[in-house]
Amino acid sequence: MKRIASVLLGSLMLLSACSDSEHSKPMSREVSSLPEPESLAVDEAYPERLVNIAYAQLSKSVEAAQALQSSAAALRKNATPERLEEARGHWRASYSAYLSSLAASDIPVREPSEWFAAKLTRRHLAQQINSWPIEPGYIDYLEGYPFTGIVNDTTLVIDRDSLLAQHQFSDATYVSVGYHAIEFILWGEHGQRPASDFDSTTAAKPEEDDSSPVAHQQRRGDYLATLTDILIADLQRLQMRWAPSPEAQGYYAQLLSAATPTETLQASLLTVNRIIEQDLLQNYLTDTGSSPFSGGTPVDVEAILRGIRQVLISEDGTSGLQPLLTARKQERDMALLAEVITLTSADTACIAGWQTAVSYPDGQSDCRQQMLELLITLKQINDQLGLKIPASG
Repeated sequence: MKRIASVLLGSLMLLSACSDSEHSKPMSREVSSLPEPESLAVDEAYPERLVNIAYAQLSKSVEAAQALQSSAAALRKNATPERLEEARGHWRASYSAYLSSLAASDIPVREPSEWFAAKLTRRHLAQQINSWPIEPGYIDYLEGYPFTGIVNDTTLVIDRDSLLAQHQFSDATYVSVGYHAIEFILWGEHGQRPASDFDSTTAAKPEEDDSSPVAHQQRRGDYLATLTDILIADLQRLQMRWAPSPEAQGYYAQLLSAATPTETLQASLLTVNRIIEQDLLQNYLTDTGSSPFSGGTPVDVEAILRGIRQVLISEDGTSGLQPLLTARKQERDMALLAEVITLTSADTACIAGWQTAVSYPDGQSDCRQQMLELLITLKQINDQLGLKIPASG
């Protein structure tokens, strides 16, 4: 009996040790389980650089969201086309900065178990910040359906708790908060919402081409203000987690300071592959696009690609992929590096080329081809350097 108890105690201690060891690792299992390549001199400052990229972009996103908060308040006081356009510009700036942060900020780090219970993990926050696709009729009126959506359902209170309770209540597309809910509130179904939709001083009047009135201007303004408050709070939570300051270092920044440079590079490349395969090719570059109400899908893609380039290529050539490939002095390595630099530059099909394409579908097709070529190049670099990064699922 004593022997059995001893064996059980030993087993429990072993399991506990394994659990503690796994829990202490900065990266999630998909990264920490990867073998570390031998003789790979990754820039020692790479983790710090990644933290700085994530924090800088999220800070820009927060700042623009706060400007949106101010412009939304001004729009509610005096609903002019100029003020509506100003709010739209701030939305665009905030969303672009958020998208540019993803290549750095979305790496698979370990998160505390209590965050899962409280729905405060990065994935939970992303579901509130950037859920797509959305059902616009769940939010506000559509052509032929003037009284649909949360705005027009006067039985619903417009406040933080109510809107979060409605978010993805019975379907993933029933999105009530985040960037795309704000986008639809600002632009409307066909991208031409009039400023009068926010003018609570004007009685509801029939539209010129529709006998149904646009109503609840006050609620629409309240909804926009509450959405912006929720967005800022979520963005600030992420921003603080990436704070690089030694005096108030954020949780994610602390994890990266404990990670090896090679492990961080593997996590970065894993993230870049996932963003290209799962976000760009399966979401942003589909026929629907990612920001159809504002017509901003090409701008979305440009922002994401800008973030990818920041992670992979440093301006001074001392971090990212450059020192790894140039140090080997192999012709094939130099060609692969040149290909990455070319495929992430500003004059590619996904940025400048889309603006000059004959049509939107042509631009989209050319951009998809560019992303496929980038994936292939990154796979070749992965094999060359022995990074052992698996293909994204």
